[in-house]
Amino acid sequence: MGRSHIMAAALIAAIAVTSVYSLSLPSLSRKGAIDSATVEPTSPTTAGPVTLHVSVAGPLLLDRFDIRQIGKTLTIRVYWKELSEAGAGPTEETIPLGILSEGRHRVLLQSYCENRLGGTAQLSFEVTAASSSGVLETLDDVWVTPADPTTSDFATVHVSGHWPTAGFARTVTLTRLNGHTFNADLYWTSPEDGAAYVVTPYDYEAGFRPVFAGTYAVQVRIFLDGVLVDSASLNFDVIPDADEDTGWPWNFAF
Repeated sequence: MGRSHIMAAALIAAIAVTSVYSLSLPSLSRKGAIDSATVEPTSPTTAGPVTLHVSVAGPLLLDRFDIRQIGKTLTIRVYWKELSEAGAGPTEETIPLGILSEGRHRVLLQSYCENRLGGTAQLSFEVTAASSSGVLETLDDVWVTPADPTTSDFATVHVSGHWPTAGFARTVTLTRLNGHTFNADLYWTSPEDGAAYVVTPYDYEAGFRPVFAGTYAVQVRIFLDGVLVDSASLNFDVIPDADEDTGWPWNFAF
């Protein structure tokens, strides 16, 4: 065989080999393998809920997740379903963890695709106590009825709000009327770890008799675990009753 024939044969063989190895191979990543897992906010506090962000290999659909907690260790199992249509991964989802207690928490994460273990991961993060300033928007509305009270009416202060999870408990309520200022302090305690992740509304009302005409101020404060987290205030006017005797003595009925 001549030199030219040998070079041609070698070139053909090289092309053949190259064509074999250029074939696209299926991804070696197991479906459901965990690419990343992080929490948000990155510096969580006891004043707000924590969310886990998970990214896994493959175009998948979140089926369900299960959270079990012992102390400050959360074991989370995430179950995925394969999508019938073709697509590119990865798949990203968020899992609510609710409001957690102060301290270092550990997450043991397991990912299942069609009930087959796809991957595991571990992470830990620190939850710090909320600062003394209001950092949690829990109050929705504060109002007074009747809308235009007189000195013979019994005024009622209404408070409505919500918590990000179930399990919050109101332990103490302190109300007082000091001149033309009505104060209401509502004290709550945080739920135990693992409370249901549903927004839970609350309401409260308290009454008093504004015996003097003029402008009144209402101040409502919300305390969570002894820390002030939210507050609201409003002013309203009280007018003299048209049928009320404006002479002495004053009507001090309560």
